[in-house]
Order: sequence, then structure tokens, then C-alpha cells
Amino acid sequence: MESIKEEVKKRIIIRLVRWRKWGGSHTENIIGGLPSHLKGAKVTKQALKELERDEWLLPAKKTGEIHYSLNPEKTDEILQFYEKYCNK
Repeated sequence: MESIKEEVKKRIIIRLVRWRKWGGSHTENIIGGLPSHLKGAKVTKQALKELERDEWLLPAKKTGEIHYSLNPEKTDEILQFYEKYCNK
């Protein structure tokens, strides 16, 4: 299950880095690229909570939904992760 959670995290980070969603630029479509069986899954919610806890994701309540962006204060950590695991 840990590898699935890591895969979900990778997909989220890839999506937000490629869309350049940093700081005030939010998106609600954060899990749109995941397989359908993972979209509402517990492991996906856990991955999002971990990314929030590590302060990589900034949640914002907009139009009744939670929108997310990448934390610009963690840019170096996020981009190192992206280069190591996501940019292949």
C-alpha cells in the first residue's frame, strides 16, 4: 500500500509542477489524472494529508471545494523530488 501512496503523491506533484500551480494559483482538479479506482480511495486521501502535513501542498477552500497549490517556500524540496522521481 505504501508504494501506491507514493505513486499517488508523484502524480499529484507532477500535475501541479507541470501546471505551474504555485502559491496563489490553485486548482481543484488535483486527482483528475488518477485511475478511477484511486480517485475516492482512502490511500489518495492519506497521500493528500501527508503532502499537506509536510507543507508541500497549500489547501484553499474555494466555491465549496478544496483547491490546492504548491507551497513556494518548499520549492527546492519539491523540485528535487520532482527531478528525482517524476521527471523521467
